Amino acid sequence: MNQKISHPTSTIIPLLILAAFLLISFFPTTAIASTIVEVNPVNTPDGAVILIIDGLGSPYIYPELIPHAIDKTALSKAVVYNISQIAQNSVRVVDIRAPQTYTEAGHSVLVTGNSGADGEMVGYSGANIYDIAHDNGYLALAVLQKGDFYNMRAEQDIVVYDETNSINNPTIKISTSEHSGGNVPRNVVEAMEMRAVGAYDYVNRYPESSGERYDAYNRWAIDTGSDIIKSMSESAPEQKYILTINAGAIDSSGHYRRNGGYIENIEGIDAAILPLYELCIENNLAFIFTADHGMAFAADDVSGGHQAKKYAVTSEAQMIPFIVHTPNLKIEAEVISGKFGQEDIAPTILSILNIPNGLRFTDGSDIGLKDYVNINVDAPASSSVELVRDGVTIASASDDDEYLFVGLESGVNYTVRAGSALGAQNGIMEQEVLADSDIIIEFTAQAVTSGNGEVFQNMRHLIGGVLIVLINVIGLVVIVRIFKE
Repeated sequence: MNQKISHPTSTIIPLLILAAFLLISFFPTTAIASTIVEVNPVNTPDGAVILIIDGLGSPYIYPELIPHAIDKTALSKAVVYNISQIAQNSVRVVDIRAPQTYTEAGHSVLVTGNSGADGEMVGYSGANIYDIAHDNGYLALAVLQKGDFYNMRAEQDIVVYDETNSINNPTIKISTSEHSGGNVPRNVVEAMEMRAVGAYDYVNRYPESSGERYDAYNRWAIDTGSDIIKSMSESAPEQKYILTINAGAIDSSGHYRRNGGYIENIEGIDAAILPLYELCIENNLAFIFTADHGMAFAADDVSGGHQAKKYAVTSEAQMIPFIVHTPNLKIEAEVISGKFGQEDIAPTILSILNIPNGLRFTDGSDIGLKDYVNINVDAPASSSVELVRDGVTIASASDDDEYLFVGLESGVNYTVRAGSALGAQNGIMEQEVLADSDIIIEFTAQAVTSGNGEVFQNMRHLIGGVLIVLINVIGLVVIVRIFKE
């Protein structure tokens, strides 16, 4: 007679699976995007183009500033007709400084909003603007010359970049990441492939080390970005995206062509920039013009630097441009004074796009360039939320755990209430805020109070903790029995 033998783990494994299922049930995953409640009509950009001019110091282009060498000699400024025209129709921040004046750190601060960021931090989950944008349905596209370190490239759905950062012999590569999921339109890929093949021809028409060759290298990056915008408009007009373009020859010019060549190549960027800016306006995209760091010179007619201590402490190396044109711009604030840091740029970009600032490590703040503010509310699962002004409910929503109230008047006091049943007397959370910039309000189940003031404990946390212990115990039992066999 055959006897059926049961494997010792045959009943334990189903228990393990059941426990894991229960744990997931009690800890649901975070929603990809908020329920958006448009309190007043707004014109949200369909994406953003971030143009990073590597090594461009604002003292060389801003009318209020005069660049000086370390020996106190006044240096020449660039004549920038197009950049000046763009600035007249945009918001321009006068004093914004890079906390770290070298390339990888500058790009890392720009995308993480953390003043001490490095390339490693960029790779952490939820640390950069691309992670947050992906969670809200955006694509991330990039054209990188300098600033193309691995973690920066890995955050893009697709990137075309110069593997060698060589103006004399560019080696252009294209890479995709796990983010893409096949969502990048084919004609965008084809546009990148065509530009990659033609990069060497762009620069090879001019003698090595010539100013024209440096200009052509920058122009290749800007023209490639323009092709990407056109391709996205043709094939995926509803798809939102962030396009990052890094033009790298200004930095190299400061190092190798002295301050005269540096100024010459800034003017070359100015000559190439206007079509990109106009494409952004035509396609309802925010246009963001900035840099990773500036450039300092010890004296007139010498090579420059930005990373060594004698350079890094100067305003010329620290001060960077920040010029923003966006359809939801606060027009009356054309020039913003005050002191800001490069770490404020990432939160400001998210604010412009009406994306809640979920940056994991940011120590920067939204500069406040829009003509309205948003309030993001994180609440317990399936809560109802209402927004009250002067005792009157102006907006409400239900059946979600995250809400974004968009288009609120700035500088006004609002009361935010959340709960499973807002009409009930018990179990209601409430917070009053002065909304002078975008705000995130986090309500937790522990914050819900009863009529007598007692705090309810979140039973999900308790049960979840028990389930975690149960899973670990069952797992250990399985391992021990396997080894015994």
